[in-house]
Amino acid sequence: MPKKLLTIFIVVAFSLSVQAQEKELPKELEPYLLQGYEMLDFGKGDLNGDKLQDYILIMKTKGEDTISFENPEWEAARPVLLLLRQPGGGLKAASTNTSVIPCRLCGGMMGDPYEALLVKTNEFSFSSYGGSSWRWEQTVTFRYDKLKKDWFLQTHDITSFQAGDPATTTSTTKIGRSEAGDIAFARYNPYYNTDSNYWQVKVAKTFFFESPNLRSKPKKAYMLKGDVVKGYKAFKNFVECTFENSKGTITTGFILKKDLVLLPGSNAAAIQ
Repeated sequence: MPKKLLTIFIVVAFSLSVQAQEKELPKELEPYLLQGYEMLDFGKGDLNGDKLQDYILIMKTKGEDTISFENPEWEAARPVLLLLRQPGGGLKAASTNTSVIPCRLCGGMMGDPYEALLVKTNEFSFSSYGGSSWRWEQTVTFRYDKLKKDWFLQTHDITSFQAGDPATTTSTTKIGRSEAGDIAFARYNPYYNTDSNYWQVKVAKTFFFESPNLRSKPKKAYMLKGDVVKGYKAFKNFVECTFENSKGTITTGFILKKDLVLLPGSNAAAIQ
């Protein structure tokens, strides 16, 4: 990410955050505020394709801005509520999540990581940004499945870069539903598909990928037969893992699951 674009990105992020704080909560949403919470942001649109205007309400703890790391509640959740418009005109709570929006202090030195909510027909996305010397930006998108009558994680886009050298250090990862499996909005959390197993390379050579996508190109980094990696997340065809060589250099990425074998004592169950 060139420095000029990085500057623009930060300015836009700040602008979006300010806009969210300046919004006035619609009267019809007031009854849905949980006790002890207030509005952080909200958006409206047709969430389930019935051509009616629905709402997404994002809440925060009252007095959240005064919470510090010394407070045991510094990771206070920010509940998100999906409200569907009924044929008669009223609203009905359809789904809720307390993990999709990072806490106010979870952005590190960059401050509040919450950036924006984008609502489209049958789809909505949450964006966040944070870090210190290493920055990260992510967008999680959920899409309505008419057959299953629920919203599932459609894509998870992650970008990271070293603040002093974004041009050569930027890494982009895109995770899709086809690899992650069906992760409903209510069940989503940042640690979905967690895998803590050790895997061993069983082929002569296997490469790391930036994204779990069979059509993506591998990176230059590779592993040799017999090497052991530590799993972080497991997907349909890939394992996100790390490898530390004898010099202490750590390589992270996605390796094809077919090129690996679980070591004894590991648990094969990974996808939710």
